[in-house]
Amino acid sequence: MRKQWGRALVIAVASVVIVLGLVFAVTTRSGKHDGTRWLSAEQGPLMMLTTPQTPYYSTAAPAPTTRPTLTVDSGCRVGQGPATLDPVPAATTRRVNAAWDRVERWLKAKAPTTAATLRPPATIERIAQAQRQSGVAFPAELVASLLRHDGVSGIGDSFALPPFHHPASAEGMESQAKVMCDVLTSSGVDDSVGSWWHGRFVPIAVNGGGDGLFLDQRTGTGRLGEWDHEGSVSFDSWPATLTELLEQTATALETGGTIIGGYRPVVTGNRALDWDFPR
Repeated sequence: MRKQWGRALVIAVASVVIVLGLVFAVTTRSGKHDGTRWLSAEQGPLMMLTTPQTPYYSTAAPAPTTRPTLTVDSGCRVGQGPATLDPVPAATTRRVNAAWDRVERWLKAKAPTTAATLRPPATIERIAQAQRQSGVAFPAELVASLLRHDGVSGIGDSFALPPFHHPASAEGMESQAKVMCDVLTSSGVDDSVGSWWHGRFVPIAVNGGGDGLFLDQRTGTGRLGEWDHEGSVSFDSWPATLTELLEQTATALETGGTIIGGYRPVVTGNRALDWDFPR
């Protein structure tokens, strides 16, 4: 269901772009008269009046353009995050790895196409660079997860945390954080700070449509939440941490049970994992 929606969205966007391009081309062509004005049909098909085109110059000063600016702290510190990672407790590493062990075991047995999309571990240096560029400290559980898998390859049949959030690489987190902060700070809308995005959110997964999951580091707790690029952030229906989400995902895979409001794992004909919402 998710993939059909994704393909439909891509087709719809492509159609809109094509239509707009055609409209622009037709409008440009029909509005180009090269100094020639045709008379009405009643005046005869061969009657034509040419008039010189006099350029118009306005002496009025252009209206000043002002861009609103935020009057509150956005929390964005792109490129100014901690240069070194905090040590990851051994207990955190064991718990994250145990959850990934269960996920991998199921994928290899049931959905090998998706299993192959899990990327190798990120290096400590690459994670530290992403933290620095993102401008916010990465929670220990996120570092442990990146040391297991540096996100996934592509979108398509790649592994998704239910129902459609694909784990981002360290590089992807870095670039996504920059994009979100650029949009937030350039909007000049104070009310968007914290309700639409905050500089102390760490983006950890994306759905390919501009939305995704983040860990809230405003108080250093790493609370798991979801952002909607056209709406607001939400913490409802989500477990408190990334580790809990990994564990609940593993349980849903092993039991065929539901998760996040009723999504159930299914295996496609391509031997890939998908999340279906029973109707």
